Amino acid sequence: MVRFDERDTIFSRMELVPGSERYDSYYASHPELKEIDDQYRLSPPGKYAHDQINMSRVDAAFRFLKEIRPLASREDVTGHSQPGKATVKDMEKVLHETALDYGAVLYGRAVLGLECFYAVRGRGPAYGETVESPLRNALVFAVEMNREKISRAPRPEEAVEVTRAYVQVAIIGMILSYQLREIGYRARCHMDGESELVLPAAAQAAGLGKIGRLGLLLSSEYGPMIRLGAVTTDFPATPQPGSVCPLKPEPAEYCYSCDLCARRCPGRAIPFREDDRKGRWQQGSSETGAGEVGHDKRHGPQMPWKTDHEACFSMWKKFGTDCGICVSVCPYGKKST
Repeated sequence: MVRFDERDTIFSRMELVPGSERYDSYYASHPELKEIDDQYRLSPPGKYAHDQINMSRVDAAFRFLKEIRPLASREDVTGHSQPGKATVKDMEKVLHETALDYGAVLYGRAVLGLECFYAVRGRGPAYGETVESPLRNALVFAVEMNREKISRAPRPEEAVEVTRAYVQVAIIGMILSYQLREIGYRARCHMDGESELVLPAAAQAAGLGKIGRLGLLLSSEYGPMIRLGAVTTDFPATPQPGSVCPLKPEPAEYCYSCDLCARRCPGRAIPFREDDRKGRWQQGSSETGAGEVGHDKRHGPQMPWKTDHEACFSMWKKFGTDCGICVSVCPYGKKST
């Protein structure tokens, strides 16, 4: 079984500092990526980078997330509270209620296969560490993003909403992990920049949705208008009915008849239906971020569509913020217009 290496994601690569040991080591192994990555590093600020009002909100959210990451990776047991006569079923109900109380709109449980975990970490202090014997029982959840704000993509207002959702799922994950530790279980929160999990894969395994043409999880209720979070634990949670483990690549069937995200993508980073028929996307780029799924044999289970992540990221650099157009135009989901 082949698993994802987080060091190959575009986000991990952009954290490499020229001249550092990590930088030299990575590009010695991946010389084909050095030129394009260095071009990104030297590119001028994008179109909206000087929107101080909105970008200060984005930067503040990411700074907050960065500062709480050390709390996410804790697996210690505090054990201040005792569950008493509470059964596993009772605790499952309470944990679900906690997630909903803090704003989750989707929630599922699964016992994850290793393919849902990165093989090697690529961000933060854990860079280069292999993920061995991870906690397999998972609580996976999602928060809804405001459709009207996301529709402003690629303007910074969209990025403000995305980072708000990142903060919300991080808080839900933190509360759940702390709650589990209080009753004597190990628990780890998986959030932006501090995750052992490929979150869309974990969410699909927990029955929250399926991977779409744009490389993100699509929920039947909310489409791609969600952000994902998860907690892994040794609490013996019962897998959700319909959860799929080990993970099987099950794409969203809707996407076979729709390629609106591809047609609206300014970077031409998403395959068209015409590409599907001609098999053009069976080779090519396969880097994957925490919110995306890779597609070739080097990075795990194949999917019928693969995003060209360099082309996608080039738009992020052009706009000076994340693009988000593919999410804003996706018509999938019961709440879609």
